Amino acid sequence: MTPIEKAIIEKLQISGPCSLDEVLTHLPDFSWGEVFVAVDRMSRDGRLLLRQLGYSTYQIALRSQFAESSSTFGEKGLHRKEAEQRPFSTFVVPQD
Repeated sequence: MTPIEKAIIEKLQISGPCSLDEVLTHLPDFSWGEVFVAVDRMSRDGRLLLRQLGYSTYQIALRSQFAESSSTFGEKGLHRKEAEQRPFSTFVVPQD
């Protein structure tokens, strides 16, 4: 595990599911690009789960926090059950 991966996991263990911006704020010693690459790698290998909450807003959670994040962070306009059925996904950067 790399130092940045360890730092991301520690942040999520302390605070629970949070946005990518919150992770970036918590890790000022790493660049946006370094955090992005680490989150992408960790989501692809299954250590992290991502959920798109808005156009460019992503929630990051440890796999073990999935159940909590589904009930705590239900999506606006959806019943809780529908929000829970929407899967976390691989991190994708929107193309302009």
